Amino acid sequence: MSKVVNKKARESEILELVINSYIRESKPISSGYLCKEYNLDYSPATVRSTLHSLEEKGLIEHIHTSSGRIPTREGFKQFVAALNPERFGSFYNIDLDFSQINSLHEIIRYSLDSLSSASGYTSLMGVGGKNSRFAFRGARCILNQPEFEDIKILKSIFYALEVKIEKIEKVLFEYMTDKVSVLIGEDIDFSEISNCSLVLSGCQDEALTFVLALFGPVRMNYLKAASCLYSVKNQLKELLPDFI
Repeated sequence: MSKVVNKKARESEILELVINSYIRESKPISSGYLCKEYNLDYSPATVRSTLHSLEEKGLIEHIHTSSGRIPTREGFKQFVAALNPERFGSFYNIDLDFSQINSLHEIIRYSLDSLSSASGYTSLMGVGGKNSRFAFRGARCILNQPEFEDIKILKSIFYALEVKIEKIEKVLFEYMTDKVSVLIGEDIDFSEISNCSLVLSGCQDEALTFVLALFGPVRMNYLKAASCLYSVKNQLKELLPDFI
């Protein structure tokens, strides 16, 4: 029984290392890279065997003729599902200064600009109620992602943001719960951005309704994105009721 448990724990550890390495390097990750970068206790043969097992389970895959592997969408989903929400409040904090801001429009713009700058991803926000608003900032962040260098993918994303923004807005308003939700690839149910992910969280009560989101490639740093979102959202929960 212990061998089964140890194998499962090892696979989870190796998958996390592959994903974190891929997020950072944006290239296929080999067993040699993992052994050298992380000084693992496992032998190179054990790491190779574990990678093979993860590939058989559809959590990582080979790309072209590279000796390395990249996470699949299923691999990312398993990784995200294992993230501890308690880490969101302590991993990354954005300290916003609203002292010179006097309108809802300024709050939204400043919050989204700060969120995009800190996270490195495009930020979106929808505010419900009498002063209903929807906005996005940081579209430039899309250009910094290697996955979007393909002009067809890039055109599709900007088409969605410019022409079909109402559909993105509809998706966001379905996730106004306080918890952080992650939609990866086809989970967004929007073909033009099927190569992307959304990290979302919001607030919905009698006094306040709004949702925040970060938009980026499937190769997002989900822990950082969720932490940034969590930080900004909690500050907005305190401030927005005075402006809505």
